[in-house]
Amino acid sequence: MTVSEKKYLQKLGKRIAYLRRKQGFSQLDVCAEIKMEKSNLSAIENGRQNATTLTLKKIADAVGVEVQEFFAINISKTK
Repeated sequence: MTVSEKKYLQKLGKRIAYLRRKQGFSQLDVCAEIKMEKSNLSAIENGRQNATTLTLKKIADAVGVEVQEFFAINISKTK
């Protein structure tokens, strides 16, 4: 994984965590709803794991947002 890819996943994960907390959900709340291990959600939110599109949809549905809201992040071109 390149440095820019890692930074992208970190920004995406922070956005997911932000929206989850904004909607009032804990990681455990979301994990119980979508049948996911807390460690996996934590890895996604910390940019250590690249989530599939279906996983992103499940998370979005669980917290009551649209998937595209996860991608409303400012990405600078870093190489």
